[in-house]
Amino acid sequence: MKKILLVISLLLLQIVRGQDFLSQKIVELDKAYNNKELQALANDFERIALAEKNNSLAQYYTAYTYVRIADQAKENLIDSYCDKAEEYLKKAISLGFDSSETNALYAYLYSAKVKVSPMFRGSKMGKISKEYGQKAIKENPANPRPYLIRAIGVYYTPKVFGGGKEKALPILEEASEKFKNFVPKTPQYPHWGQGMLNYLLEEAKK
Repeated sequence: MKKILLVISLLLLQIVRGQDFLSQKIVELDKAYNNKELQALANDFERIALAEKNNSLAQYYTAYTYVRIADQAKENLIDSYCDKAEEYLKKAISLGFDSSETNALYAYLYSAKVKVSPMFRGSKMGKISKEYGQKAIKENPANPRPYLIRAIGVYYTPKVFGGGKEKALPILEEASEKFKNFVPKTPQYPHWGQGMLNYLLEEAKK
């Protein structure tokens, strides 16, 4: 009996340590900007995700970090990072993770894919990104992230194709209101995007 209790205690301790490590990495991720920092964090999240296959947050954050890397990567590397992200995003979905957040991340992923070749991918990939964003909003209208990703798409679309700063500004302002009222379910829960929003709002108002 004592041995069984000891094993249970050790397992619980291991779970707590794993959660603490995940929380620590999420805090670091909030402050990471360049791809060198992001790659190191992606490696850490991936280790947790592989060790804890049923940890949907670990799967989600691995995917999110790889999308962040893809968004800043050179054109010839974007697809490979997006593929890596999608691998873990699918795992998060299979584990029943928040569908509004996973759809918002898919919207971000396809937004990154556009950068490989905006002229040839803008229409198709942009449309897919928008569709995922709409799904995310339908699942949770209070989630600010799909509004942000939609605003980014409009912001970087040339004026001649219906985009630009002026068209993006109302969507950015709507996203800003959503961020003001958004409260994550837990400190670990997805809460990214405020920094991107602040930058684009400032630029759009110039």
